[in-house]
Amino acid sequence: MWHPCGMAREDLHFRLRIPEELKKRVFAAARANDRSMTAEIIARLEDTFSGAEFDPNDKELVDILADLDRLKRRIVRSRRS
Repeated sequence: MWHPCGMAREDLHFRLRIPEELKKRVFAAARANDRSMTAEIIARLEDTFSGAEFDPNDKELVDILADLDRLKRRIVRSRRS
């Protein structure tokens, strides 16, 4: 069975223990991005691993990715207010 967050019923299901404050932040980000907490966590994990595909010595690309990360955080903060 297919789920809205893109996961099949057979996908791994496990319990995750995280600090309450982090859970609140994930919840806020998920709401700001119009997705479930599971989808938010998956998107962030995938984003983290996709970053490993670039050359960390490419200063220009590293700077661009840092700028994108700052812009994402500003967008999330602006949606909260």
